Amino acid sequence: MPHQTTQNDDRLVTDREVAQLLSASRSWPWKLSSEGKFPQPIRLSSRCTRWRLSDVRIWMADPQAWQRAHGGE
Repeated sequence: MPHQTTQNDDRLVTDREVAQLLSASRSWPWKLSSEGKFPQPIRLSSRCTRWRLSDVRIWMADPQAWQRAHGGE
């Protein structure tokens, strides 16, 4: 079933918000994204980086399928 994106899904979220969604530490999405196993964050400035909520939700729906589709291990 394809993921339907809403306007609210398109907002940008902080690492703190991603960690809350995943019930994980703030460092965990950074580690996974550096390994190609999680969506890459969007750098807005040298000190401001965010994730697109829709990307995080797609990953949450099926992490293994996301990794296969994006060349992760």
